[in-house]
Amino acid sequence: MRASADIGGRVSERLPIAVLVSGTGTNLQALLDTVHGREAQVVAVASSVAGAKALERAEQRGVAAAVFARADYDDRQARDEALADWLTERGARLIVLAGYMELLSGDFLGRFPGAVINVHPSLLPAFPGLNAIGQALAYGVQVFGVTVHFVDEGVDTGPVIVQRAVELPGARGEEQVLDALRPLEHALLPQAVRLFARGELVLDPADPRPAKGAGRDCA
Repeated sequence: MRASADIGGRVSERLPIAVLVSGTGTNLQALLDTVHGREAQVVAVASSVAGAKALERAEQRGVAAAVFARADYDDRQARDEALADWLTERGARLIVLAGYMELLSGDFLGRFPGAVINVHPSLLPAFPGLNAIGQALAYGVQVFGVTVHFVDEGVDTGPVIVQRAVELPGARGEEQVLDALRPLEHALLPQAVRLFARGELVLDPADPRPAKGAGRDCA
């Protein structure tokens, strides 16, 4: 783990993070362009899909990358165990789900307690799970948004770290909404990593409210 100088000239360690992906990796690119080499160091990128564009982005920056496709293992448990071992070997202390289209087992989460976060294209708790934008369009909402949250064993039920809304009255297609949400994702995910790296996020099992130091960024 490398060290860097903060604004006051003190030496601080960069938070080693791993990013889990399944597709093109635009959120991974946002992390590589913002926090990588600054507050954090992306030490590993794992994909559930072979040939994902995100793997190329990692390799271009010299970041270790590997594929953990569920079809290559007996079951999800075996896949998650191999994945967790690989991430641990690389020293990851925060696991970031950036378009990762697989559920993680409780055993995997137990290997990284309070240190797995996800970006989701809705204002949770509204529209959790798959096809969140399609769900929102079908419901007829005019306000969409992005949430970064801690991951627990439920489906998008973990404590909110930060979220931001955008009004899109008259939105008709998923691509239109996605185009509006993508810049929010690219801003909020690095923001959440910075908060974690600074030690500003505290989970209290007795308190169901969002993590201390986090909030709903509605700018």
